[in-house]
Amino acid sequence: MALLRTLLAEPRALLLDEPFSKLDAQLRDEVHRFVFEHARDSALPTVLVTHDEADAAAARGALIRLDAY
Repeated sequence: MALLRTLLAEPRALLLDEPFSKLDAQLRDEVHRFVFEHARDSALPTVLVTHDEADAAAARGALIRLDAY
């Protein structure tokens, strides 16, 4: 998985654009937990772009909502 390779490379920041959209529900929960715990433990600045409310909630960070008019 590209996301895991990215984390292993020890980046200075993460920009995640719909990274969990192709995962089934159980795997999505496991990957959410792993990625966001790693980001928090590493003090890694992370921006998540998603249409999925569950993905946004899993990040447990500040939320900026852009609504279309």
